[in-house]
Amino acid sequence: MPTSVIDNSTFPSPSGQLLPATGWQSDVEDRAASSFMPTSSSLLSVQRGRPVRRLEVAELTAQLAIMTKSGVDLASSLSSLASQCQRPALARVLAEVCDSILSGSSFSDALKLHPTVFDPTFVATVAAGEASGRMAEVLQQLASMQKKEIRRGREIRALLTYPVLLLLVSSSVLGALVLFVLPRFTEIFDQYEMPLPVITQFLLAFADELRARWWLWGPLAVGALVGLLVWRKTESGRIQLDRFWIRGPLIGEVCCGMCIGATCRLLGLMLDNGVTLLESLRLTRQAIGNTLYKGLLSDLEEAVVNGQGLANVLHQTEVVPPSAKEMLITAESTGNLNEVTSLLGEYYEDESEAKLRQLVGVLEPVITVVMGGVVAVVVLAVMLPVFNLSTFAAGGN
Repeated sequence: MPTSVIDNSTFPSPSGQLLPATGWQSDVEDRAASSFMPTSSSLLSVQRGRPVRRLEVAELTAQLAIMTKSGVDLASSLSSLASQCQRPALARVLAEVCDSILSGSSFSDALKLHPTVFDPTFVATVAAGEASGRMAEVLQQLASMQKKEIRRGREIRALLTYPVLLLLVSSSVLGALVLFVLPRFTEIFDQYEMPLPVITQFLLAFADELRARWWLWGPLAVGALVGLLVWRKTESGRIQLDRFWIRGPLIGEVCCGMCIGATCRLLGLMLDNGVTLLESLRLTRQAIGNTLYKGLLSDLEEAVVNGQGLANVLHQTEVVPPSAKEMLITAESTGNLNEVTSLLGEYYEDESEAKLRQLVGVLEPVITVVMGGVVAVVVLAVMLPVFNLSTFAAGGN
């Protein structure tokens, strides 16, 4: 597999033919467009073994980039990595990709047979690297992008772990106090016929209701949860939830920054490696999960197909920050869209991560104070009758 440009006018194709420098983009588009047709081989790869993790694909890509840059051909690199791989599922995929290359298929054609491991963006970018002869550089960029995504995901999960655990532990303590601790005092209070505080009466009635009609409230709670999950999978549910994540209070600014950052980063990666603007928009639309941004990218695709620029669609959308709109429109007019989208993607992802840290930093003490106040109310509802009972017993003696 050639990994460098032969001369200033021609580029090597995966089949060994030389493509003109002015026409290799069409080769990229044709192979990228055909890389999303599932085949029987792809279905087999889905069924075999455990799924391959993203971290494993990122490490594989980085190793391939190093070996390719060192002059080792792809077939030998894949064979070596397959023999050293400790995960049977990934080793099997690498062996199948290697066999496909040895049978005469291009690297991108071999990758597209395993869509559960290599997504459409990965395959299309590799196809661009094949056509341009920049395979080592493209693989290095892909590995860097994947590792940044994994690192960012870990940081976000680490940020959210403490608030989530705090809510779970506090809720468990509250449930135990209300359902198990407080009712045990009922018989004692009844023996002395003492008037109970309003808070205690309310919590006792609430606990008695849950314990007496668990067969009603339990299925209702499960049904509500299942209904919410089903509604979330519907088209209207996805749209409303995605709209909330983008425009909701507090979290909206963070999610909007993450979405625009991921969109620009993917666009920049593909444009920088020679994928056409139309194909880059289509592939990014398939990779982005938010339906509002899918709609935006679909409108941008339609504008490009009709020979229009991106400016009209960007001016009308509300999901792209005004500053980003102006920079994208200027970049399109100056022909510098690939570099600007990459910079915007990096900026907005870092900015949204910083805002998420600030938001979590504010939410942690708020959650602690609120849950502490609720626990204090429950404890007070338990202890007030105990104090009254002690006073009553002391007076009686």
